[in-house]
Amino acid sequence: MCKVSVIIPVYNVERYLPACLDSVLSQSLQDLEIIAIDDASPDHCGQILDAYAEKDRRVRVIHLTENHMQGYGRNRGLEAARGDYIYFLDSDDMIEHDALEKLTKLCDREQLDGVFFDSEPLFETEELRKRYDLYPAVRTGEYPRETITGSQLLDLFTKQKDWVVYVQRQFWRKDFLLQNRVWSPEGIEHEDEFFSFQVILLAKRVQYIRETFFIRRFRADSVMTRPKMPKDFHGYFITYLRMMDFVMETGIDTYGSMAHRIHMYSCMLDCLPQFIRQADPKEWFSPEELRLYELFLAMHEAEKVASKQRLDFWKPLKGYRTIWIYGAGRVANSAGTCLIEADYPLEGFLVSKKEGNPDVLLDRPVIAFDEYKKQKSTSVIVVAMAKQMQLEVEKLLKARNMRYFFYVGNVLEGPFGEDD
Repeated sequence: MCKVSVIIPVYNVERYLPACLDSVLSQSLQDLEIIAIDDASPDHCGQILDAYAEKDRRVRVIHLTENHMQGYGRNRGLEAARGDYIYFLDSDDMIEHDALEKLTKLCDREQLDGVFFDSEPLFETEELRKRYDLYPAVRTGEYPRETITGSQLLDLFTKQKDWVVYVQRQFWRKDFLLQNRVWSPEGIEHEDEFFSFQVILLAKRVQYIRETFFIRRFRADSVMTRPKMPKDFHGYFITYLRMMDFVMETGIDTYGSMAHRIHMYSCMLDCLPQFIRQADPKEWFSPEELRLYELFLAMHEAEKVASKQRLDFWKPLKGYRTIWIYGAGRVANSAGTCLIEADYPLEGFLVSKKEGNPDVLLDRPVIAFDEYKKQKSTSVIVVAMAKQMQLEVEKLLKARNMRYFFYVGNVLEGPFGEDD
């Protein structure tokens, strides 16, 4: 038994491996073990690991005869772990000298399932520094110091745009992982997406601390920096399916979990062109997965057609620099949403009387028509309200010589009023 098991899958990183191992073995907390999984690395990683194991009994090496990727290695390490706590580290990264000591003390004192913390980037080149300058190393939101549930913390992370899935910025109690059967997906890239999704939603007692314990190395040819490949789409697609299954099986669904599924869908779309060009789906998916992939493609094509129709619908407004919607009810909300999705310059909403109407709608101001200053001919008003109310509004617009359209159901009527 020991306090912490540090699990490190290792593949083709002989240049960085010693620094990674040294950062763990030199921890202020000495009651630890390293479980290093040599994932059939083609370089000298296996020999480096064996040399470290000979010098320090805390290093245990598992040599695999075939490459199985990160998730498989992490799972084998978790099965073999003897520590009270688990920390997953990548073999080209490092951790701060006192990280494990502070994390174990916090978890022991507060009886936590897990802890989330921050990182410090280490860029190998100036080009990488410029390219990943916006990498979210330190969270900027406001968070409670007390213990909360994982679902609550995920919602806070998501709403403040601070959610990152890196398992290296998490520290977990082993019994919690085993009792909840939290394992990493095997055989796919981006396995940390689903691991982090399920583990935070299942956790009952977690904290976030504003400490930069993890040192992330940005180097050429890593999963993050290399060009997109078919295995990226494959990983995101399988992760998305597992997320949907998880929510259905557990009934756990929150703002944060929904937002992350939407994010995963966006990642899929981002990698889809490369997959379509370069991959044979039958080689990547099981028969059931293939059926779901074909359904996804059909839905994606249908959405592209619908998107084009939405753009065609609003074409009469093309060329106007600013668009205002007259109305602030259900019809106006629908029209405004469509305009925003179609990337048209919606400035705000006009109402006959401010009383009883919101101050803001769809993040745009709602103002009284009397306060509206007539703009140049590059501005137009879309009247979006019940048809019986449009006649009264039309009188106001004609009196001020304004150009306007009527938004009626699925029809855009106009333009009416002043000519350009």
